[in-house]
Amino acid sequence: ERHHTAALHTKSASTAMQFTAPGPQVGAVVPGKARVTSGSFHDDGVHLFLASESNSKLQIIDSQTGKAKSSPLSFQREGISLVEATHHDHSILTAGKGSSDQPVTQRYAINYHSIYDNKILRKFRGHSDVVNNVSMSPADDTFLTSSRDRTVRLWSLQQAGSIGQMELPPQATGDPYVAFDSTGLVFGVTAAMAAGQGHYIHLYDARNYAGGAFAEMKITTAQLEKAVTHQQARSEWTSMSFNASGNQILVTGNHGLCITLDGYEGTLQRSLSSSGNGVSMACWTPDDKTVLTSNGGPEGTISCWNVDTGAMIRKLEAGHTGGISWLGVNPKYHMFASSDSTSTALWMW
Repeated sequence: ERHHTAALHTKSASTAMQFTAPGPQVGAVVPGKARVTSGSFHDDGVHLFLASESNSKLQIIDSQTGKAKSSPLSFQREGISLVEATHHDHSILTAGKGSSDQPVTQRYAINYHSIYDNKILRKFRGHSDVVNNVSMSPADDTFLTSSRDRTVRLWSLQQAGSIGQMELPPQATGDPYVAFDSTGLVFGVTAAMAAGQGHYIHLYDARNYAGGAFAEMKITTAQLEKAVTHQQARSEWTSMSFNASGNQILVTGNHGLCITLDGYEGTLQRSLSSSGNGVSMACWTPDDKTVLTSNGGPEGTISCWNVDTGAMIRKLEAGHTGGISWLGVNPKYHMFASSDSTSTALWMW
């Protein structure tokens, strides 16, 4: 049963999340007005930031009360498709497509935004095409971005210009995707190989990235076809994330692709893929034991997978209309959130 509560009683995420019966239930539902394209929990586990590209709005949810904190913030000129929490309570990073009358570098700038007074504190200019991911370092005030302009950039909240830049080599195709690991000491960059042969994942020391990758992995289409469908094996990768231990990598893609890889060798460990033509969404639980997935299909269900065995523990009926568009786990409390075009559900134990 879905319901609003005055205060949601949540457990610390330091203990394991149990997905066997009775498992998690929807504790609150927060109404929305547009499809959520990106979401980010703050480190404190209280604030949840949700971006909707179609109406250029940012919704802020208090996960302790299960209610929206205020009216959504508008980003009509800058646009907003991505949001990333920083270590500061009232400041976030956002990226969007901006206005067509803006110069290219202005249009695809990343904005450091104060939600306290709804002002842009700093603009980070440099990308010349759409930014597809923003990854905040867990260790300090640096962050990474990847873009369709085939570059990855490293930034600091303290200065406007990028402090590092990488360009994809000619043998890599498509868009890069970048993400920090849970320590902030390592980051990974993935891109597709030419002619649909597979994907690269390169790992870098965040303190010595100029020295090149310390690990270069190749995940070939031929390897993937042994575990997933032909269509999934050749699909575009849409996200990459590290588990808390750093020894596994979670990859999602089109056509329901979802796989886990060895974090050191890049070897395929498990396929958590499902049928469907949607873009998969997936996230780790903080204890590394479970992966939550949704294939983006209209049924709006969430699958809970045992990472060690690759077995589906259970499927949760989220009750979302038109499919789930975002899925994320609270870093501090026993809670996760799922969003669609009309609402966000807060799940808890």
